[in-house]
Formats: sequence, C-alpha cells, structure tokens
Amino acid sequence: MKNNLMNIRFIGCLMLLCLCKMNAQSTVWTLNKAIEEAHKNRKLLTSLETASKISSLKTKELNAKYLPRVSLNYNYQYNPIIATSVLPASAFNSGTYSDGLIPVKLGANYTQNAGVLLQQPLLDISISKLIRESRLQEKLASLNEEEARIELTYEVSKAYFNTLVAQQQVKEAIGDTTRTALSWSTINQKYNNNRALKVDVNDAKVTHNNAIQKYHNAVNNVLVLKQYLLYVTGNESSLVASIVLEKYSMDGNSTDLDEGLIQALPQIQILKTQNEVLENKKKQERAKRSPTINLNGYLGADQFTASMDPFQQDSWYGSSYIGVSLKLPLLFGENTAKRIDQLKLEQEQNNNRIEEDINKNKYNALNATAAYQNVLQQLKTVHENTRLTQEIVMVYQERYKFDQILFNELNDKEIQLQNLELVSNKLQQELIMSWLDWKKAVGKLVVQ
Repeated sequence: MKNNLMNIRFIGCLMLLCLCKMNAQSTVWTLNKAIEEAHKNRKLLTSLETASKISSLKTKELNAKYLPRVSLNYNYQYNPIIATSVLPASAFNSGTYSDGLIPVKLGANYTQNAGVLLQQPLLDISISKLIRESRLQEKLASLNEEEARIELTYEVSKAYFNTLVAQQQVKEAIGDTTRTALSWSTINQKYNNNRALKVDVNDAKVTHNNAIQKYHNAVNNVLVLKQYLLYVTGNESSLVASIVLEKYSMDGNSTDLDEGLIQALPQIQILKTQNEVLENKKKQERAKRSPTINLNGYLGADQFTASMDPFQQDSWYGSSYIGVSLKLPLLFGENTAKRIDQLKLEQEQNNNRIEEDINKNKYNALNATAAYQNVLQQLKTVHENTRLTQEIVMVYQERYKFDQILFNELNDKEIQLQNLELVSNKLQQELIMSWLDWKKAVGKLVVQ
C-alpha cells in the first residue's frame, strides 16, 4: 500500500515538474503568430513572390518598346568590278540630239558609309497588347501567391488546432492515470487483506497500464504535431520543447454564405484572369492585320575612293533623311479566324469551370456547416456523458472500498470513461476540420 501511494505521488510530481519546466522555458505562440511565421519563412511563398516580381519586370521591359531605337551604322565595301549603267548621249550635250547611249560607271572601288539611324514607333497595336498580357500575367502570379498563402494558412491552422487537442489529451491522460492508480491502490489493499481476487488485481493493473500508455502516446503525439507545426511554419524542430500554444476559441457562426467572397477567391479570380488573357490574345490576333507606322531618320556620310584611304580629301559626302514608313499586312500565312474560334472555346471552358467551382464551394460550405452543427451537438452529449460517468466512477470507487459493488463494475466504468474521452477527442478534430473547411469555402480563412 505504501509503495503504491509513493508511485502515485511520484507520477504526479513528475508530471508537475515537466509542466513547470515547459512553462519556465516556453515561448507563447498564438494562431496569428504561427501563420505569420509560416508566411515569413516558407520558401514556397518566397518563390511565388519572386515570380510576381519577374512578371513586373517583364511589363517594364515591354514598355521600353515605345522608346526610340537609335543605332550607329558603319559599312565598308570593296568593288572589284564597278557597276555600269548607261545614259542618253544628249544628257551630256543638251544642244545636240542623239539617240546613242553612253556607258557610265557608278561608284568607286572602295566605298564606306557611317551614320546614326533613328526609328521611333508611332503606331503599333501589338505592343499595347503584349503589355496588357504581361500585366495580366503579373496579376496571375499575384493570385497564385495569394492562393498559396490561403493553403498554407489552412495547413498551419489545422496543425495548430490538432496540437491543442493533443495537449488536452495529455491532461486527460494525466487524470486517467491518477484515477486508475487510485483504483489499483484500493484493490491492492483489499487483496493484501484477503478481500479481493488476484484476477481483479490484474484487471486493475491492466487498466492502469493502459492509462499510463495512453499518457505516453499523448505526450508523443504532442511532440510529433509540434514538430509538424514547426515544419509548416518554416522553423527548426529544436524549438519543439520551448513553444506553448495559446488557446483559440472558434466562433460558432458558420451559417453566413456571401457569394461575393466566394467570387473573390483566388481560384475563381485565376480563371477569370485567364479569360482576360484569352480575350487579349483574340485582340492580338486581330491586331496582326493592323498597320504599323514608324518614324525613320538617318544622318551620316558616304566615301567613294579608288584606294583604301579613309582620310582622303573631298571623298566624303553627307547623307541624311527623315520620313514615315507604313506597313499594312495583307497575307501572312495564318488563319486568324480559326485561332480566334479556338480562344473562344477556351474561354467557354473556363466559364464552365468558374461556375462549377462556385457551386462546389457553396456545397462545401453548406456541408461543412451541417457537419459542424452536428459535431457540436454530439460533443455536448459526449461532454455531458463524460461528466456523469466521472461522477459514477468516483461513487463506485467509494462503494468498492466498502465492498458494496464488484470490481468489474468499477473497472467497466473506468474503461467506459476512457472510451468517452477518445470519442470526445475524435469529435474535437472533426469539429476543427469542419470549421476550417467552412472558413476556406466561403473565403473567410484569415490571411495575415
């Protein structure tokens, strides 16, 4: 009897010591803190942020297509055979008519030219369409990042709440261990006084051993879940012993359904933006038949010499021009009408997916609401039954001391109480999942 009491005291002191040690070295985390850590540390989000920056730079790069293009041109040419043309003989003697032709060499053996060429786009619809598409791609990158943040928030919240439930299981396991230890101590005392059977002692020991194992399992489960929480938040697993999670109360209002929030979900906005991209591509196809107008200018000089001498006097002649060029495509080997029809079908496909996703989110929200309310009602019943069973166990322990009931009656109630706690823990997890699923479906999952 004395040894049993010492064992009980030792277990209690050990548990209190562990709790005190954890509290002394702990860092308190709230749910928002965990989400902030995940958003700050996870490299997936960093990668998506980089993708958004890349898209932004591409847009700036395309804007530069409106700037003037200036180039320095230089050409050197050797003509072993100088091209020859003919002119009417009368061109050399205006006073005499002749129908003869005189050959004239045009150019020199060595020619050079150097100058600056300017091209300024005045009208090019394709540039504006490319810039528009780049901005839409930038928007898509931002939406992909937002969607990833929501998924990460969902995963962090789930890990956070599961850890809280696991910590509650540890407290329940401590209570079970203490209670079954008391029952085991009582039956041991009666056995020593020849008032109990050995089989009852063994049953009590088995129940107590199961309670101790339940405690070890619960402690290990908390450790595993905390390690996972640290992983999803991008922290080192070495912090597992130092973090303490603050309790979070889930609001019970899970009946609101705002279609505007569902429409604003990233997965819906991504499909709508993809449709905008397709619409812009249709305009690009039509723009292929649009004219392009450029302002062209040139300022330079040409040299003509019989030998290679870039510094020969009176051999350089200035050259310049300024003008406007117009290009109007007529045939370019593409069937734009068929391409536009293809893009229209892709838009229709996206519209169907948008409608399907909206309906799916509505269903998920309603289903999660029904599940939440049902689990909430089950939990009320289980909590009430647990409270009543705890009272019965306490009464049975007292009655057993005075041989008013058999031990198997007390043991059955002990096992029944532990089973109720298992059901309660399972329902707690279902409640968490249904609440988070509803938040996610209706677009109310908090993103920090």
